[in-house]
Amino acid sequence: MPTRRQFVAVISGNALEFYDFLSFSFFAVNLSRVMFPAGAPGSALLLTLMTAGAGFGARPLGAILFGLLGDRIGRRPTMLATFALMGTSAVGLALTPDYAAIGMAAPVMVVVFRLLQGLAAGGDVGPTTAFLAESAPPERRGMLIALQLAAMRIGVLASGLVGLALASTLTPAQLDAYGWRIAFGIGAGIVPLAFILRRRLDETLHLPERGPHVVTELNLRAYAAALLGVAGFLLAGAAGDFLFVYAVTFLKIPVTNGYLLQMAAAATQIVGLVAGGWLGDRIGRRRVNLGAALAAAVVSLPLFRWGIAGGTLGQLALAVAVLLLLATISGAVAYASFVETTPKRHRAGLVGIGYGVIVALTFGVTPVLLTRYITRTGDVAAPGYAFVVAAVLLIVSALTLPETSPRSIGKQGSA
Repeated sequence: MPTRRQFVAVISGNALEFYDFLSFSFFAVNLSRVMFPAGAPGSALLLTLMTAGAGFGARPLGAILFGLLGDRIGRRPTMLATFALMGTSAVGLALTPDYAAIGMAAPVMVVVFRLLQGLAAGGDVGPTTAFLAESAPPERRGMLIALQLAAMRIGVLASGLVGLALASTLTPAQLDAYGWRIAFGIGAGIVPLAFILRRRLDETLHLPERGPHVVTELNLRAYAAALLGVAGFLLAGAAGDFLFVYAVTFLKIPVTNGYLLQMAAAATQIVGLVAGGWLGDRIGRRRVNLGAALAAAVVSLPLFRWGIAGGTLGQLALAVAVLLLLATISGAVAYASFVETTPKRHRAGLVGIGYGVIVALTFGVTPVLLTRYITRTGDVAAPGYAFVVAAVLLIVSALTLPETSPRSIGKQGSA
């Protein structure tokens, strides 16, 4: 099992990468005003949002590159490379001069650093997940993998906290001038310490597999079924991350309340992921996944409609909290099952590529589809539909996959 210091080194990198990645989205409006040429109304913001989307598009490429490297040269050197890349992009974005100073070089540099962010975030998932799965005791594997996912949400929560603090203390002009640079500078400042901690990690690539469920050959049917569960989990996450833009744009709540809603969503996801990892190790992945997903399928739409009917932040936050809690409990065990369907010699690549492709599709497409649907129909319950679809995908995955929890397999064997 990894030492506490090693574990902190791994998940702190995950948290920082998602802090930097989401900070770009939170400060897209400010970046658009200073980094892109002013043209038709909204054109600069559109270019900035397209740049943000390019980061998601680069994630599968990072997953392929660093996932394959992680299976070839080891988990540790690959995790160091992705973290260095993320640190470079954070420093680069914080220090890039604005359009008024260097002209078209400014947006070009922003696009380059955003692509580096995407490569790093996509490339880090496979090697870090493989490291945690291979160094954890089999009976605690689900919990440690879930804590990796929770660290990503901690990064989102931290990004929201910084955004709220800056939006509450700085004027719009100050946010445009240097506020967003502070956000990226905070992330860049943590890089050296976390990088030193990662350098001290032990390599796990050559450790023997342990436990009653050891996969030596890839079963494509099981891998595809597990990917459905990951898709459901990430679709719910994409709907949750869309809530900031959704609430501010369509429900007309103040921006500061939008940050509060986003932070409440991230905090709920952290709780759900930890609970799902803990429950999956103790009573079985399949049982926890199926139970939480069934509940989500039943309550998602009526609960979301109730949340937006009252017109208050508290009512919406409560509805979203319940939906995300169910989705992340189910998603945590679905992700553990996904990892446990992969043979070790291809694990970093299979996990990273599968996760990277689906996260690019769900997080890149979901906000666009929901926005277009709401704009055309006026139906502001659209995120509730996304939660229902996510739950259905998780149900199908749970019904298709065999049990992979070591404790549950041991109980079945002794029965």
